[in-house]
Amino acid sequence: MSVWNDLSWVEGIRTPFFNFFFDTVSLAGYGTFLILFLAFGYFFWSPQRFSRAAMLLFISALINGFLKDLFQDPRPDIELMLDPRTGTSYGWPSGHAQIAVTLWGLLAYEMKDKFITIGAVTFIFLVAFSRMYLGVHDLGDVFAGLVIGSFILLIWHFAVIYKLYEQFSKFTWLFIIFFFQLLLYLFYPTHEGHEISFWFLGVMTGWYVGSSQIHLATNQVTKLFLSLISLVGVFFAMIFITQIESLIELSGIMSILYSYSLGLFFSIFVTWVIPRFWKLLNLAN
Repeated sequence: MSVWNDLSWVEGIRTPFFNFFFDTVSLAGYGTFLILFLAFGYFFWSPQRFSRAAMLLFISALINGFLKDLFQDPRPDIELMLDPRTGTSYGWPSGHAQIAVTLWGLLAYEMKDKFITIGAVTFIFLVAFSRMYLGVHDLGDVFAGLVIGSFILLIWHFAVIYKLYEQFSKFTWLFIIFFFQLLLYLFYPTHEGHEISFWFLGVMTGWYVGSSQIHLATNQVTKLFLSLISLVGVFFAMIFITQIESLIELSGIMSILYSYSLGLFFSIFVTWVIPRFWKLLNLAN
């Protein structure tokens, strides 16, 4: 067994405290936390910055899912696993490591603050290490996730330098998003239990369509209060839409359109409806 696959060292360093600590750190790479974090940042800090972060995260997550289902690399032995949330997903590359780089790396890149950068890099490596500690990824999985995430971030850097976003209209970018999603759908390595998430594709489109320039009240205490209330609404909307999707069983193109529409409406609720609700009450501008 090579160093890239060997996790025999993990059991020797495990303690109840570290089990809890790294399991908690690892939650930062799962969908519920990521959506809630993006939504909070969108409300409290900056709709524009966190819309960019959301789009890059969506792209990174879709690429990661494509690569996992393409290579179908098995995870480490189940006896080593302390994280039961992985389901039937494959190992290579680590989605947690890849998404950590793209999300926290982008925020550090945009804020350009030394302490934020140090904190972001530290957290990226904590997330990456947590996946090995919990026995759900080996070094090869994590290293690949970090490299692919860094490559995506590098492409973003050049897109910023050459002002790629400003070169196209919002309608053109929407067409590019649809085209990207269509290519994924046509070439996705689908097999039993491993299909592309149309709900997630809808969330991606809805976030882009609904993103606004509306900022909540300038008073920081009021803004925090409104952001937390908004976050509660996002959480219950996520639960509600997930329940609706599971209640109605469709097949074929209707199933695709239904799931995609639910994701679309969810993101529009987050990015468009909630900010305009506060604006209607004169609590945003």
